[in-house]
Amino acid sequence: MAVDIVMPQMGESIFEGTITKWLKKPGDKVERDEPLFEISTDKVDAEIPSPSAGVLKEIKVGEGQTVPIQTIVGVIDAAGSAAAAPAPAKVEVPVPAKAPAAAAPAPPPAARPAPVAAPLSTQPAAAPAPSSGTGERIHSSPLVRRMAAEHGIDLSTVPGTGAGGRISKQDIEALIAAGGAPAAAPPASA
Repeated sequence: MAVDIVMPQMGESIFEGTITKWLKKPGDKVERDEPLFEISTDKVDAEIPSPSAGVLKEIKVGEGQTVPIQTIVGVIDAAGSAAAAPAPAKVEVPVPAKAPAAAAPAPPPAARPAPVAAPLSTQPAAAPAPSSGTGERIHSSPLVRRMAAEHGIDLSTVPGTGAGGRISKQDIEALIAAGGAPAAAPPASA
């Protein structure tokens, strides 16, 4: 029996996610709630647990790809857990290394309330945002900071169009499309 792995919705206003890393390969045995892959959204980065025990049959969405929520990103063969005899020998070595990570599924549920608290904390903190000179906090998501770092963009030079001056993914994408990376050449050395 095949079980679909879907891109989860990590918050009310989250409509897409980027797969940053697959922690398992096709053919690997997985247990229920064992971390399968990592995602990055506008508001949170998280490890996504397996919805079922079995063998990872197929990865449909590769690392670095952004897809809408509820998109099928992979398939687990739940019946394959009994049929895969050689797989346990391969999995026994990684299991001790992943044992500390088995506690990691607890943080994603804790991270779900964080997006609710984050907008509340950004509204009172919106006053310092206009004075975002050197040393001031720049309001942006982990995804926005990563995109800016990849393209050598200094976030202190980006005007935020989001709530309270927050820099959104769309702001960074527009700057990249307009060729905004050359303006950020001096901060790239920092």
